[in-house]
Parts: sequence; C-alpha cells; structure tokens
Amino acid sequence: MEVKLFIDKVFEKAKEMNLNEFEIYYTFSESNSIKVFKGTLDSYSDNQNQGISFRTKVGDKMGYSYTESLEEEEILPLIEGAIENGKVIENEDIVDIYGEKREYVPVESYNPELDKITTEEKIEFLLAAEKAALDYDTRVKSVNYCLFGSGKSERRIKNSKGLDLHDIGNYAYSYLAVVVEEDGVVKNDSDYVVSREFKDFNPEKLGENAAKKALKKLGAINGETKVLPVVISNEAFSDLLEAMSGIFSAENIQKGISKFKGKIGEKVAFEKFNLIDNPHLKDGYGSASFDSEGVPTEYKELIKDGILQGYLYNLKTAKKDGVKTTGNGAKGGYKGTMGISPFNLYVENGNKSFEEMVSSIKDGVLIDSFAGLHSGLNGISGDFSLASEGYIIKDGKIDKPLNQITVAGNFFQLLLDIEEIAGDLKFNLSGVGSPSILVKELNIAS
Repeated sequence: MEVKLFIDKVFEKAKEMNLNEFEIYYTFSESNSIKVFKGTLDSYSDNQNQGISFRTKVGDKMGYSYTESLEEEEILPLIEGAIENGKVIENEDIVDIYGEKREYVPVESYNPELDKITTEEKIEFLLAAEKAALDYDTRVKSVNYCLFGSGKSERRIKNSKGLDLHDIGNYAYSYLAVVVEEDGVVKNDSDYVVSREFKDFNPEKLGENAAKKALKKLGAINGETKVLPVVISNEAFSDLLEAMSGIFSAENIQKGISKFKGKIGEKVAFEKFNLIDNPHLKDGYGSASFDSEGVPTEYKELIKDGILQGYLYNLKTAKKDGVKTTGNGAKGGYKGTMGISPFNLYVENGNKSFEEMVSSIKDGVLIDSFAGLHSGLNGISGDFSLASEGYIIKDGKIDKPLNQITVAGNFFQLLLDIEEIAGDLKFNLSGVGSPSILVKELNIAS
C-alpha cells in the first residue's frame, strides 16, 4: 500500500477506536556505497529500510508498536499492540504528543540532482581519485580505502493534535586513505568530502590531499614527555567534541551524569568560545525543520562567550524541568526510542588564522588526530588519555612529525584553557564541526 494512504488509514482506525492522543511516525532510508581497489570495482552495496511506529496514550503511559509491512491487515495489530504495551509500561515518566501551533523554518536538505548521479559516474570519480593519489608521489604505495557513499531519508509525522509533517533529505560523501613508505617506514592518512553537490567532489584534490597528509608524516621522530602548549586541528577537535556532546543532553543532566549540571550562567570555557546547535544551517549535514517529535527546531547558543546558556531538551525532559523543549527529540529510525541529539553542533570561527595561531608558539605540539576516543575518554569526568598523531611546533613553525604520542588531560579544563580559536571551521563526517584551537597546555607523552 502507498505510504500516505496507509498512514491515513491508521489515523482513521485510531479515531474509530476513540483514541484521544496518538501519533504515526514513518521513516524511509536508502544508502549505497561503492569501493574501488587497484583500478577496479571492489564492492557495491545498496540498502533500503522503511517502517512505521505508532504510539498512543494509555492513561498516563505511552504505548508503542511498529511494523515494516504497509499492508491493510497490519493496521489493527499495530494499534492494538501499542495499547497493550501501554498497559504494562512501568516507567513513571510522562510523555506527551506534540500539538502546538508554531511556525516551521523551511530547510533545504534535499538536492534532486544528487539522486541523478549514476553508479558509473561515482566509479569514474573513485578511479580518478585513486589514480591522483598514486600518481602524486612514488612514495605513495597504495590506496587502501577509496569509497563513495550516498543516501536519502524521508520522514512523516501525523498525530491526533493536528500535526501532519513531511521532510526528505539526501547526502553524499567520499573517503580516501593512503599508505606511504620511505626507507622502510610506513605511514598512512586520509581525506574526505561531504556535500549535496556533486561538483564539490574533485577527485584530484581528494587523492592529492590524502597523499600530502600521509607524506608529511614521514621522517617522524620520538617526542619528549612534557607539558606543552597544544594546537588541536579542526578535524581532531571536532571528533573530541562529538565524543563529549552528551554533556549537553538534559537527560544526562537529570540523571546526574553530566558535569554541566547546575552550571547555567557560569563560565565553562574560554571567553571567546561559542558553541552552536544550528538545525537551519545552509548545507548542514543534520539540518531539519522539525525534530522526531514534530517540534519546530531552533537555533541555540549552548555556550556564549564562554558562559553556559542551556541544555538540549525533548518533550519528556522539558516537562520534568518545567521548561519548553528545544526541539532536539531524536529517534534512531522508526524502531528507536526517543532520545536527545544536536543537529549541526559546531564551535564558531575565531578571528585568528591557523598560521597566526601556530606562529605564537615557541615550543609546542600540533595534534591532528585522536585515536581511541571511545575507550580513552571518560564522557562523565572528561578525563582523557588518547593515542594521537601530530607535529612539533618550534619557534612559531610546524616542524618534524611525531611518532605516536599520548595526550592526556581533562575536557572540561581544556575548554577553560583555550587561548585562541582559528577561523578554519570544518565539519566531520558526523556533522560536528570546529575550527582549530590553541590550548594553554596538555600532558604529552612519547
């Protein structure tokens, strides 16, 4: 059955059964990825997923059910399943269906031209990127990962309080990793592109950038164990921020597992540090006009001039704190339970260039990647000890590359110890972004 017709029939049936508060949530997603290796197609995958969840108030509780089938005979079991589940739920949290009349900011998250790019064009792009990397320098020995991924997603929300919402989005990305070797020493690095415009995918630039980054690591030396000023690159700090993003979730605040609990209005970062969650960001990876509860999304300054401004809420956590939701309700597909997530989370650009920031350091280290963020970082205390790669900074210039080092510190103290912010904002593949930053000091171990 066609999706809209199925949703309408579920809605009509729920009304016939005299249900007062209910919601229908539909998601569809498709993704494909293509890999090439040594000039030939290595793998191709194409996946689709769709389903509908139904939830309804049963007394003060919310019952849930879902189905992947859109056949008419599934409608009654879908509704009855939610009712039965609502009767046995023991959770005391009160969950509401959203129905306020508010404006929704239009967001352009879909480029129809992107869906017209053929498999042949993607393969041609990858082969050209792989060739560009291999041709760049004789020390480039192999391209061990050359991938083009793309996808599309669609959501519909219809409920008993008058909401009837629909959106669609798509995306594409490419990732290329190389291996270089000189005098028996092997190093590797990578580069990536994310965009909704195929014209932004330049194969020569992707291949050459990955090769350049890896070649810069040749000739690495062992560092000393000491406390030093550190520049953290935009890519590295984006990954660190992503790993710690749960500290802004009202759910974690209410559970007492975020150190930002009770800190609104207090200084928590460098005075020029501004952290934004902007769901309306042009070309943003996570941009959307409404969240997974149908609430209009809104621009939020989580940290302004170093001062904590607030948290991210969904309807349930907002009700607990007696505030309005920030429109950050999030579900991992139609089967998922409601959680909290930012849309486009990023640190605002500073007014220094990357070169100016480096030039201010006499003796320091540039960190350009972190490894083991899920094992070497404590998301509650903020303590971290992470394997890293980077370079010595000597007399204001980037000098020798370093063999693997360990960087240790505390994320919350790091925010306070930031001394400069560059103007080179870059987003990672998860839609979290940051410029490069200069930190007063961190513990570096060889």
